[in-house]
Amino acid sequence: MSKLARDYPASAIRAMFERVAAYDGVTKLTVGEPDFDTPEHIVEAAIASLRAGETRYSANAGIPEFRSAIARHYGERWGRELDERNVMVAVGGMEALLLALSVVLDRGDDILVPDPAYPNYHGQIHMLGARAIRVPLSAAAGFRLTAADVEARLTPNTRAVLVNSPSNPLGVMIAEDELRALARLADERNFVLISDEVYDRIVYDGRRHLSVAAIDPAFDRFLIVNSLSKSFAMTGWRSGFVVGPASLIEPMPRMQEGITSCLPVFIQRAGIAALEGPESATQRMVDAYERRRDLVVAGIRATPGLDCIVPEGAFYLFADIRGTGRGSDEFANGLLEEQRVAVIPGTAFGESGEGFIRISFAANEATIQDALAGIGAYAAELG
Repeated sequence: MSKLARDYPASAIRAMFERVAAYDGVTKLTVGEPDFDTPEHIVEAAIASLRAGETRYSANAGIPEFRSAIARHYGERWGRELDERNVMVAVGGMEALLLALSVVLDRGDDILVPDPAYPNYHGQIHMLGARAIRVPLSAAAGFRLTAADVEARLTPNTRAVLVNSPSNPLGVMIAEDELRALARLADERNFVLISDEVYDRIVYDGRRHLSVAAIDPAFDRFLIVNSLSKSFAMTGWRSGFVVGPASLIEPMPRMQEGITSCLPVFIQRAGIAALEGPESATQRMVDAYERRRDLVVAGIRATPGLDCIVPEGAFYLFADIRGTGRGSDEFANGLLEEQRVAVIPGTAFGESGEGFIRISFAANEATIQDALAGIGAYAAELG
């Protein structure tokens, strides 16, 4: 077995899924997946493509129509001139991230990653032979990433900084002034900002998502990783993409040829329908998530020993369990064993997650209510 395989970082999220499988009747607030169906007009676009016989290979970078649709959509949102040369179509957000990392990192290079953060970042960085430098986020400061945090951790070998807003698992967004400061720092210190924006449409309380690509039309040290999975309930469609300067996008099709070759054409046609069709279904989903968020926040804050910050986006709540006197893994495992409620320990997302659990409110309200009752009962047992 290769050293790469032996040393690949195990997912603590997957470990919790495996523990859950050993129990019957578990109420799960673990999976970050919309519980809605893909909107009908998107499904119909895929069916029409299949019936038209579009079942062969496509260009590695994606069909021009889909790349152009992405460029138009985000060019308008960001106030930036984009065309298909700025877009690489990928098999889900995970391949999009791998391509983005691959074009800026060599073996031995450093990339800064917030802590807590999505654990799959570390697996991909490991596969490339690069080194992830963790940027600890402070619970006392609301887990908000700042440019000062990043600057303090930069090394001579730093080639990129990975950011995620809204964040999985935190639900927080990077403030506009900090995004501007990060862009200035990228120019000054010669690194690329890789921004994971897969939750860019899922924001609450009238907020507006701000991409680092919208900070300044002259700023070009960025790669935006995105997908249609979360915003359009298309997780199984695996429709992802990278947007960035043409010089960084240009080698990606050659690299994809040796990974997945291409995304099926009918999925790309569905993607065009998603981006160019009505957004009413997405807005209904976001409205539902906001109601669920409020339900979870109220339930957690009403439970002795627990607290939380209010998520600004995504569909995760990072609940503070330190008042119970239990650690993250102990609390999550005990909750599963005693109440048959599954959540993810905060340590699955990094050392700074100790004392917290991640709750997904992508589930329906009845499931959330059942889970909150179990969490409340377990916290009461702990005294």
